[in-house]
Amino acid sequence: MAGELDGALLKVFVAIIDCNGFSAAAERLHRTQSTISQSLQRLEDIVGTPLVQRNSRSVSLTPGGETFLIYARQILKLHANAVNAVRLPDEQACIHVGIPEDYAQLYLPAVLKDFRTQFPQVRPDICCERSTALVGRLQRGELDLVLGVQHADLQPGEYLCDEPLVWVVKDEWEAGRHSSVPLAVYAEGCAFRANAVSALAKAGRPWHVVYTSQSPRGIGIAIEQGQSVGVTARRLVPAGWQVLDESQGFPPIEPAQLMIWRSKQGKTLTVDAFVDILLYQLEGSQRLPERGTAPITAGHPPQ
Repeated sequence: MAGELDGALLKVFVAIIDCNGFSAAAERLHRTQSTISQSLQRLEDIVGTPLVQRNSRSVSLTPGGETFLIYARQILKLHANAVNAVRLPDEQACIHVGIPEDYAQLYLPAVLKDFRTQFPQVRPDICCERSTALVGRLQRGELDLVLGVQHADLQPGEYLCDEPLVWVVKDEWEAGRHSSVPLAVYAEGCAFRANAVSALAKAGRPWHVVYTSQSPRGIGIAIEQGQSVGVTARRLVPAGWQVLDESQGFPPIEPAQLMIWRSKQGKTLTVDAFVDILLYQLEGSQRLPERGTAPITAGHPPQ
């Protein structure tokens, strides 16, 4: 080994793999692509073996890289825990987090459990609304952090990944291949709805709205009745629901983009830690979509 392991180099390596590319990693870490490449080269020089295989479209781990990635994640987590242990204030603090209800139901229990273990004196204050409303709250100074979906009318956040969308129905649902699609969707302005309607229009498939709701639970109740079709992120499909595809007359839907927004006046230490824990849960999900397919620009919305 030619030198000491540097936490900054480890962060670059992990970001390249998580983002599936150098340009997306550079975007996440707010660095140039050449700096990312140089940092990886330095790390490979230190460990004495190639860690990443590169081609024109993606990156992949070498056998040595697969092993090293496990230790890199553990080292970074230990670094964060060590810093958090000595830098947190003694007094009770609060972090204000916004997250859509459907994502909260799936991921928040594990996130809060891990966060409270690391930050027992920090009280999370969670707000569950649509992404547009949450980003508005953050801009007004009411929230420190928002996980949400990019909408056309929102300032872009920090890109996490593309979020594949799918058509969903109750398992026993049946309908004609060419009949008008009865939709249970969010109100106008929702990206899930906009992307779904656009897909039907391009395919020439008729549709009509039979139910609207501002709440994922409201949409779920409508779908559970077995009379309507919904659209949701693939990772959020619950047991007992069926995913419809082209073989059943339902066209592919353009994916949404999952984002993080942070307040410029936010509590940096606790916000960064909450983001790390949230990303760990998202990336550990078996339903995680492919990441890092493009750097963030204005996205293709929903919830």
